[in-house]
Amino acid sequence: MGTETMTKFTTYSLRLGALLLLSGLTLSLVGCPKTGSSNSGDQDPEDPGAPYRAGVELIEDGRSSGKINYERAFTQFRSACDIGEEFNKPHAKGCYNAAIAVSKLGRHEEAVSLYRRALDADPGFSAAVQNLTVALLSAGKAMDSLPIYEKYLEANPKDADMINNYAGALGEAGRFDEGVEVIQQLLFENPKDTRSQKTLARIYFLAKRYRMSQMASANALRIDDQDADIHNNLGLTWLKEDNEEAAVLEFKKALELDSDNLEANMNLGLIAVKAADYELAAQSFQKVLKENPGQIEALIGMGIAYRGILEMDSAVEQYDSILAINKCQETALLNKGIVQHLFQKKYKEARKTYAALQSCNEADTTVQDWMARVDADIAEEERVAAELAEMERQLKELEEKAKKKAVVLKAQMARAERVFLKYKEVPQDPSWTEVFVSQIEASQFAIESEDFFFMEEQGQYLDEFMLEYYRYALVDEEGKSIVDKAEWVDGAPIDIPEPAPAEGGEAAPAEGGEAAPAEGGEAAPAEGSEATPAAGEETGNIDAPTESN
Repeated sequence: MGTETMTKFTTYSLRLGALLLLSGLTLSLVGCPKTGSSNSGDQDPEDPGAPYRAGVELIEDGRSSGKINYERAFTQFRSACDIGEEFNKPHAKGCYNAAIAVSKLGRHEEAVSLYRRALDADPGFSAAVQNLTVALLSAGKAMDSLPIYEKYLEANPKDADMINNYAGALGEAGRFDEGVEVIQQLLFENPKDTRSQKTLARIYFLAKRYRMSQMASANALRIDDQDADIHNNLGLTWLKEDNEEAAVLEFKKALELDSDNLEANMNLGLIAVKAADYELAAQSFQKVLKENPGQIEALIGMGIAYRGILEMDSAVEQYDSILAINKCQETALLNKGIVQHLFQKKYKEARKTYAALQSCNEADTTVQDWMARVDADIAEEERVAAELAEMERQLKELEEKAKKKAVVLKAQMARAERVFLKYKEVPQDPSWTEVFVSQIEASQFAIESEDFFFMEEQGQYLDEFMLEYYRYALVDEEGKSIVDKAEWVDGAPIDIPEPAPAEGGEAAPAEGGEAAPAEGGEAAPAEGSEATPAAGEETGNIDAPTESN
């Protein structure tokens, strides 16, 4: 189901001329005299220069460390812009840099407002005019940018850079022929202007005249074959002609010339996502986000890359960072929901995400399908949970029954042992005792197993054996029962009578004296003398032999 997370992300939506149009989108650090630490506790609260300098320091520190905190810089620059307006000390650069910082965070609507404020502070601020129009393009408002260009060009008809950007904006607005006418006039005046060639390629690309776009890019390469943007543009046209291999080569060539080229990294990342090369995709998107942390397409690409390398929590966090910028960003909502739904199996959380998407776009039938699927999965999850709960309840019940059954079986074993002890004198086949021992051993094993059903079954076997014992072992010579089996069946205690003394047994000794010898037995010797030998017995002395004559 992984491909479904890309349903809205398979088109290469990069603006071919974006880098060109954004060429002026750099933080203006000119005219920033450092009159002391920006963190000074005694700074003038009505001085817009103080937060402005603080913002500049943040940018410089970020460039030194390799990671610019645009959010903090934006806060300082916006503060300079606000203070300037509040205390009638207009600070055009503060508003301008605040707009650039917030555009880096992907909040183009805010950037548009701040560029307008910069122009209110300084109507001749050409960089603000240029970036305002670019911000409008980024916000999908190409038509709104045209009057701004036209007004500016009435006052500055020879500004080639702005004429170039105006032609690009005409193309973005769908007025392709007018855009081509404007850019061809520039090329007529300066045939070796690579910027104009690239803008022309972009306009043809937007008009879906891909061969013409390639020709314009080829003309630009003849002028400068080390221009990474031209190779990126060629890569895009190859993609439109379904030649992905040629496109990848062009994107890689662009990155050889400029490893940080945002457009080429973005496009290579998109191709890597499509090819399921998530490691390459992540590397490409990270380069984009280092310079533009709010670039929506790169953030979405990173989310997909995280999902591809099975880092689902990171994928959700990535989508959340997009939704913090735009809570109704549909691709982020859909992809987040799918990760929660299909990969994390967090069905209820996924449903909340789908519901948020549905509230943002009630006409989207796709999300209705996902809602139906997750509802079915929630129902199944609840059914399984109910079954497991019932199984646990039954297991607990069996455990209690097993404990009670063990007590009953032990008592049953004890009764059986007393039966065999009681009737051990009854003549019977020795095999009955052997089977009895095996039954006792089996019963003990069943008790140790703690298995109720095993004990229940063994108890029945023992009971059946004892009934057979009564019926076939405890019988007379004619095979008739001599003991009623009711003794076993009624469960009453098995009484074993005490044995009676054997008849003619030994008498107890007389009180205080020794026992008299049995009749005919040996008498005790008289006190102080030896016993006289009985008649016919030899004495202890041997007579000497007499001589014979």
